[in-house]
Amino acid sequence: MTSAGAFSHRTRAGYLDRFRQETFDLVIIGGGITGAGIARDAAMRGLSVALLEKGDFAAGTSSRSSKMIHGGLRYLKQLQVSLVKESLREREVLLKIAPHLVHPFPYILPVYKGSSDGRLRLKLGLMAYDMLAGSRRVERHKMFSAKEVLKIEPTLRRDGLRGGFRYFDCLVDDARLTLVTIRSAARHGAAVVSYAEVTDLQPDDDRVTGVRFRDCLDGSAGVANGRVVVNATGPWTDELRAKSGATPILRPTKGIHLVLPHASLPLSDIVAFAAIDGRLMFAVPLGDYTYVGTTDTDYSASPDEARADAADVQYLLDSLKAIFEGVEASPSDVISTWAGVRPLVFEEGSPSDVSRDYKIEMEPPGLATIAGGKLTTYRAMAEDLVDRVLKRDGKRFGWSAAPCRTADSPLPGGDLAGFERFAEATAAALEEGWGLPRPAAERLARTYGTEYVKVLAYALSDRQLLRPLAPDSAVLRVEAIYAAAEEMALTLEDFMARRTDLMLFNHDHGLDAASDAAELMGTVLGWDRQQRHQQEQTYREAVAAMTAFATEQEQTAARAQR
Repeated sequence: MTSAGAFSHRTRAGYLDRFRQETFDLVIIGGGITGAGIARDAAMRGLSVALLEKGDFAAGTSSRSSKMIHGGLRYLKQLQVSLVKESLREREVLLKIAPHLVHPFPYILPVYKGSSDGRLRLKLGLMAYDMLAGSRRVERHKMFSAKEVLKIEPTLRRDGLRGGFRYFDCLVDDARLTLVTIRSAARHGAAVVSYAEVTDLQPDDDRVTGVRFRDCLDGSAGVANGRVVVNATGPWTDELRAKSGATPILRPTKGIHLVLPHASLPLSDIVAFAAIDGRLMFAVPLGDYTYVGTTDTDYSASPDEARADAADVQYLLDSLKAIFEGVEASPSDVISTWAGVRPLVFEEGSPSDVSRDYKIEMEPPGLATIAGGKLTTYRAMAEDLVDRVLKRDGKRFGWSAAPCRTADSPLPGGDLAGFERFAEATAAALEEGWGLPRPAAERLARTYGTEYVKVLAYALSDRQLLRPLAPDSAVLRVEAIYAAAEEMALTLEDFMARRTDLMLFNHDHGLDAASDAAELMGTVLGWDRQQRHQQEQTYREAVAAMTAFATEQEQTAARAQR
């Protein structure tokens, strides 16, 4: 079964045909959250849009964030009030247009004796934070005594604890937010192609008029012609700018996170705390796991090579041990890691103090570059860039584009009101009517929103597809088919790492399920036995690279204990 609105390898082939036939208003390079947001905004205004991504959508920094939609409390301390205000406004927008993916979550902020930020200062800061937010969807902060803090999080260090605060921000599935934004752009006419690496800009006199690219799946070369080319490549921004002779504008920094079993760090709320060097860090409970991050170090190597090394992991573990009592986690306890490169706009100073604001450059003619920014503000960044392109080039090309509509138009799966009621009712109905285990039923509602019915449609003729893909996972077998048929998952890693979270949040990274997943995807993508085997091998290599900070002996011992 394939639906009329399918988004798969077949639609990808159709998009490549359009590249050969059309000149687009915008050719966007980069399929992370920024490029996705620009594609959606421009397509919804009536512009013709092409987007090229050299890997999978969100395969770079956009799936390697702290997975938070937040105002940035620490930016308030740095007096970046306008950035905080914009971030809080965008948090409210995302709660409205993607309620299935963006969820309020409580944060505990403990205060210790000798802290640079005392309770009074933090109280005033949180009052300002709540005032700037003005949200009815997110609760306001509360102040607690030390005893009350320990009742919520008993593993916190008792010595010197003076009290604390509970405030609220949001968590998000960053890869899926990028994916639904891309899919929304496609629904509005954008031609979006993953695994298409831009090799050069195409000039005509002094103006950029398109890009040359290589299809990474078959090795063929192609051209995408455009009236304006947008560089939205995140940490690869300067690499692309160099092709037009432009000067660098980035200061890339690396941030890593690690994942532990929840039993090793049993938390109820997200805990915001000071690392051993004073930078703000988070420990985030997520089902059976707790993830911790992040580091912030200057990074000069290729973003493609960013990995967590032993020093990064030890820094995070040492920071945990300094704030939580009884935490004896070692590198062998770490289940997985991820590393992302932040495309910060260049500033002097320590990496953590560099602004998270963004920059747009409109030179040379025919090219627009956007760099910096945050996951939270991607939609506003996209609106700003499209506005500037229209102002510069609208008259030249006779564009009569509509105003931005992205703040009021739900993303796929988000067309609902009262998400918690929806999730509870849907999970109960799926449990009773379809016989699904409660965790799987809840996951369908919280992952796909109103589109869960499209997922289940692929299992109507084979109820065996409703079995879990792995014994300890809520991911269903049908999701592998759906990802290939409706979410342009073109490799096994696309599915394991970004359509689901099996690569990061599973005791064996989903390796036990890899063969079944490849077989299921192969029914859609036409993989033979050799191709399935190659997909499995490539995925195993990706897992090995992710866990390379630990020795093979440590990894084997850790898996045996889980």
